[in-house]
Amino acid sequence: MKTHDIFSEIADLHIHDVKNNLAQLAAEAEARGDVRNQDLALRSSETLTQLLCFYRSETHNLHVQIEAQNPHELITDVVNVYANPSRLPAGRLVEIQLAQAPELWFYDANLIQMVLANALQNALRFAQKKIVISVTAQTDYLEICIQDDGSGYPATMLETQIEHVPVSAGGTGLGLRLAHRIVALHTNNGRVGEIILSNHQGARFKLRLP
Repeated sequence: MKTHDIFSEIADLHIHDVKNNLAQLAAEAEARGDVRNQDLALRSSETLTQLLCFYRSETHNLHVQIEAQNPHELITDVVNVYANPSRLPAGRLVEIQLAQAPELWFYDANLIQMVLANALQNALRFAQKKIVISVTAQTDYLEICIQDDGSGYPATMLETQIEHVPVSAGGTGLGLRLAHRIVALHTNNGRVGEIILSNHQGARFKLRLP
């Protein structure tokens, strides 16, 4: 077994152990109404998951399990976990637009949920009052947009390819790089998934799945 394979296996086992411990801490914090420490434990667990997935992508060991999924359930699950009233910052509103969402699409639900969770949490950090999440089917692509009303992405970020975005202390760059790699693994008849960042009355994160 190669060295990087051994490291990946060991890292996988230990990260899952730590994640389980963090999940237990989050559950205990929730039970006593400690939202702050619950969020801290959950964010730490999510960061570990991103780190492991990014390492797997570096060693070409990140694989997608694409199956028929319901986009309505995907968005509802993400919002319920990351933007429920107990976790939503004061004065923030999350609006969901699913009227044009298809009933069925093919993607890896766990990985795409992680991508959207990261994007939503970033939007919550910078939104002034409102975040809009919309889902539509556009010319053989499923498009999921997360739009906030903040100051928008820095020009330097928009001018840099996502796979080369620098990783900040808050891990924003890591999340974007990983998101880019995850959606690029979603292919269909020569079409490849992509992420498009833009500014339109705030920051707009668009995920497109073929």
